[in-house]
Amino acid sequence: LLDAVIGLAPNLFYGTGIPACVLVLRAKGSKPAGREGKVLFINADAELRAGRAQNYLDPEHIEKIVNAYERYTDIPGFAAVVSHADLKGNDYNLNIRRYADNAPPPEPHDVRAHLLGGVPKAEVAARADLFAAHGFDPAHLLVERDARYFDFRPELNSNGDLKARVEGDAGVQGKEKALTDAFDAWWNAQQSRIEALPETKALMALRAELLASFGNALVPVGLLDRFQVAGAVATWWGEVVFDLKALMAGGFEGVVEGWVTTILTALEDGGAKGTPLDHKLVKRLLPEYLGEIGGAEGKVVELDGILKAATASGDDDEDAEGGDGDDDEALSEAEVKALKKELSAAKSKLKTLHKGFSDRLEAAQAEVDAEQAETLVLDILKADLRRELDRRVVAHRQAVVAAVEGWWSKYRVTLRAIESERDAAKDRLDGFLKELGYVG
Repeated sequence: LLDAVIGLAPNLFYGTGIPACVLVLRAKGSKPAGREGKVLFINADAELRAGRAQNYLDPEHIEKIVNAYERYTDIPGFAAVVSHADLKGNDYNLNIRRYADNAPPPEPHDVRAHLLGGVPKAEVAARADLFAAHGFDPAHLLVERDARYFDFRPELNSNGDLKARVEGDAGVQGKEKALTDAFDAWWNAQQSRIEALPETKALMALRAELLASFGNALVPVGLLDRFQVAGAVATWWGEVVFDLKALMAGGFEGVVEGWVTTILTALEDGGAKGTPLDHKLVKRLLPEYLGEIGGAEGKVVELDGILKAATASGDDDEDAEGGDGDDDEALSEAEVKALKKELSAAKSKLKTLHKGFSDRLEAAQAEVDAEQAETLVLDILKADLRRELDRRVVAHRQAVVAAVEGWWSKYRVTLRAIESERDAAKDRLDGFLKELGYVG
């Protein structure tokens, strides 16, 4: 009867702070071939987005859980297929961590390296898969000391040098470019499916095809695993699904019209989160206008700062008792008055620009024809997906940086060096005390 046991993160459901568990049951004899006599355990208690009062399952977390269930196979640290015989041997204990433990391994510490320095080769070998995935060769940071240890290259002087060396590494940049090229090729191949959505109306079929083909195109690059790749496209789909529904119903021009309506509605709602000027459509339709807004805002900030500084300087001069002030730097009353007038004009200009936003946006929309609308929407959809992919690439690169920075923090300064610094500080202190006559 029992098909799967899925452990979820704590505080996902309202009023329930404890972790949750999903039991997947099937009618007797209805298990698919290959699943008879087995139970799948999925440990998804780390799959969450933390909120202030509650945690959340995002589309990428759901996709990872569903993908693991559909594959019904062992995934280290996440899923395990357990036979009924093993369950019976454990007295039918369904504790998920017993079978799929996702606890991270303890941080290794080499006592000899702490004492004498050096990076243990065993720790470098343990990170080989992480480095290879991102195209990074640790030999660009390390040189061999002996059969068991590496040293950091002598030109590396601080922890900060490590990040710059990793990010500038040719292998790292080449791997990231390979992923970008694979993404561009995938988009060019799949774009026609999105273009055909107003005719096909096959929204869910499109989702399935994009998920499958995205993984097939990007996973072979080797930088991101299949869960990270699927998470990128699943998160993107969750963000743009309503835009795709609008595309299915009203075509590309309907999507643009919907975005404009959303922006204008947010503009009327003063309590709306964020600013309509940050919308992805505005940045593409009104780049010159945004430049004018930025220039006007900068002018207001500049004049306001000068005026506040002049006012503060004047107050200080009045409070000062005696002494010669620097009259050359102080603004005269006429100059302050002129500055206030200029600031008022700058604020008025900025206000006028903001008031004209709706008219300029609608005018820009009116100039967009069907072909331009298609190009605009597809470019925005592609940029959104690229952003999700880049976010995961950056996280993976940061994991590489964190690994080498961890070795620097642990082993770069040896115990002997710390003791030497301590002894030198003690000698300096003894010398000061002798000079002051406190000790003989």
